[in-house]
Amino acid sequence: MQFEERSVEASFGWSLAHSVACGSRRLAKGTILSEEIIDDLLQSGVTSVQVFRLDEHDYDEDTAAKVAAKLICGDNLAVTLEGRGRANLISNVDGIFIPHQAIDDLNTLDDAFSAASLRPFSVVHTGQLVATIKLVPYGVAKSVLQDTDSLEKCRVAEFMPFEAALISSGNDMTEKTRTVLEKRINSVKGNIVSSYQVLHTVTDVTNMLHSSAKTNADLILMLGASAISDIRDTLPAALLSAGGSIEKLGMPADPGNLLMLGALGTKMVIGLPGCARSPSLNGFDWVLQRYAAKLKLDKDIIASMGTGGLLKEPVGRRVPRTDNAFSKGSDSPGFAAIVLAAGRSTRAESAHKLLSLIGDTPVISATLSAIESAGAMNTVVVTGDAREKIEACTKGLAVDVVHNKDFKSGMGSSIAEGISAIRPESDYVFICLADMPFVQPATLKALMATAKTQNSSAIIVPTFNGKRGHPVLWDSKFIPELSRLSGDVGGRNVMYHHREKIIEVPVQDPGILIDLDTPEMLAQFGVKPTAR
Repeated sequence: MQFEERSVEASFGWSLAHSVACGSRRLAKGTILSEEIIDDLLQSGVTSVQVFRLDEHDYDEDTAAKVAAKLICGDNLAVTLEGRGRANLISNVDGIFIPHQAIDDLNTLDDAFSAASLRPFSVVHTGQLVATIKLVPYGVAKSVLQDTDSLEKCRVAEFMPFEAALISSGNDMTEKTRTVLEKRINSVKGNIVSSYQVLHTVTDVTNMLHSSAKTNADLILMLGASAISDIRDTLPAALLSAGGSIEKLGMPADPGNLLMLGALGTKMVIGLPGCARSPSLNGFDWVLQRYAAKLKLDKDIIASMGTGGLLKEPVGRRVPRTDNAFSKGSDSPGFAAIVLAAGRSTRAESAHKLLSLIGDTPVISATLSAIESAGAMNTVVVTGDAREKIEACTKGLAVDVVHNKDFKSGMGSSIAEGISAIRPESDYVFICLADMPFVQPATLKALMATAKTQNSSAIIVPTFNGKRGHPVLWDSKFIPELSRLSGDVGGRNVMYHHREKIIEVPVQDPGILIDLDTPEMLAQFGVKPTAR
């Protein structure tokens, strides 16, 4: 590839390396200079330009990115082309992302490549972006991408369905604990097929292990009334008494230290740490995920999990850690808000609910004011019906406005339109309904405060008197799924498929349940109807 600054007259057939102003228009980078364009540039007073030209031995930037991406694309991944020298790797399954050395190998192959991926052993879902490959220059020699058999490949180890038996010893298992464990198992395609409650004695647990060994369960889970701190404790002693073996006692993850890995015949046995009762990320999640993905799992694998195994700040530590990007005193996560204001207000009959007045303030303006009061965030308003009037209500506010041309199809298309407009640095995004002006700023602040404590992806939902309301705060990891919504399908389906990720935040705010859909609701809350 040739790259140089040349006089405009001598640049016929070359391509612009950067955009150039040409009279009242701007020529985009990559524009091939024809005689007509050269004349226009000269008439505009441009005498020299930076240009490039590929030869037959070069790949253009898009082709190079595509070829490189395919070279490192392994099992359960697909390549998508984004243009401008970028290609992405997308997961075709739910599972665990394993980059091997592929990303590093590509980056060291040639400075032309800039590849980045998720962290090793990240949990990924179907359709999720796991890696991106960008070509830095406008082309690269084909020889760079030849003889690259030594390049490793990224892959996703797919979660495979399995059945588990659960033995709980001691106190009766609470409904909350049972629900947490079921969600955790279901999230990696597992299913608890049998659940037993026994006394916390070696004899009773041993007998139940014998019974569980005869079932079709692939995995045996043990949750005891007391922690597993010694091989002579009740659960490990029972496993040995039943003829099983202990692979590893203890785990270098916090929380999750007191985990036991063992076997009984052909079945793997996991003695659960007490933190398995909590929905928060802990060492048991890492072990369970690897089991579900059919990855190697033994004492050496568990021993290697210490680096990165500090998962959560336990209460009472004298010196708070600073390695958590969301911890107090460090950079805060970026927040965005998508305000859905595209609906046709059909249930409000002759009134347009968003233009109706609370005092002298339109409903949409009151909603945006509450969001603004909650703190700085990238706010995107999605319009549809009554576009011009809605946009007029946003004047003077620090919001971005996008229009959903397909607003008549329903909420899903508006969510997808809003997702496409938020800033890429957003770590969490609110999805707000524009007809809910009574949500208090304190509620949004409470949801954001909860987000700052999370070390894994979460869907954060406010509740009032036990009832879930709006807005919902989504971790950015769910953006790929939200961006694929269409028609009148909202985020509820995504929440259902990731119900183990939901965190409820109780708030003293009835406004999270009040939406102004009907004339009766407008009248009940003193909102003056405004005609369409």
